[in-house]
Amino acid sequence: MSMKIYKIMPQGYCNGVRHAIKIANEAINNGSIHFLGNIIHNKHVNEYYASKGAIIHEGKTRLEMLDEIKEGKVLITAHGASKKVYQKAKEKNLEIIDATCPIVNIVHENIAKYLEKNYYILYIGKNNHPETEGVLGISNKIKLIEKVDDLKELSIHDNTYVTTQTTLSMKLVNDITLRIKEINDRVIIDTKICNATYLRQKAVLEMPKCDLCIIVGDKKSSNTNELYQIASQITKAILVENVNELKSYKLDYNLKINITSGASTPESIVDEIIDYLNLISG
Repeated sequence: MSMKIYKIMPQGYCNGVRHAIKIANEAINNGSIHFLGNIIHNKHVNEYYASKGAIIHEGKTRLEMLDEIKEGKVLITAHGASKKVYQKAKEKNLEIIDATCPIVNIVHENIAKYLEKNYYILYIGKNNHPETEGVLGISNKIKLIEKVDDLKELSIHDNTYVTTQTTLSMKLVNDITLRIKEINDRVIIDTKICNATYLRQKAVLEMPKCDLCIIVGDKKSSNTNELYQIASQITKAILVENVNELKSYKLDYNLKINITSGASTPESIVDEIIDYLNLISG
């Protein structure tokens, strides 16, 4: 008896990642460039751009990264950045290449619109995530909500606009927004989980019964980690970045295995893992 492997769809890049990759490819072919962080949360993709000459800045805020750059081109990653970052880059006479995900741009635009109307802004997101960094950089009037408990003793006014990071858990967002409505049902709630994130989470929740679910993706990727958390509540699950990492696991040849991946994971990495599983199971 051999392994039974089920490839959970959808797979491959989401539209925002494809957009960022296209822009990065065009930029890298036209001379050296500085990336303000990882273009997407996938180590293999970032290693590729580094091999092509991209200078990838990490470990600091986008504003701090700009302090390290004296001249040339800078790329805003798919996660976006605040207007302060754009302004500072312009002041330094740096050429800006913008690879921000279109949905993230919409989040920024909507927040700016409601700030102009003197609305209170609640942003559901993960602290220290680059997407959250970009949003919080818009204004110090934006309140970050990471969990339901953050709403305790928080005054929620009628003129409040609620929006979200695009790669969060559907359950987390639903739990928080339901509680907000219980406190004040007159607020505007505008959830912005991207469709690719939503469909992947839904597919894992509805996946066929299995012995093991393999999630493929970068451990820094928010949407990949959400898939792992969801799968772990249903069955045994492991998160791996590539086939070499999977080889460290001893797998029973009779397992029923489901396999999914984050929205910034190349489908070729998933297919390589499936080929390996078919090979070892005979």
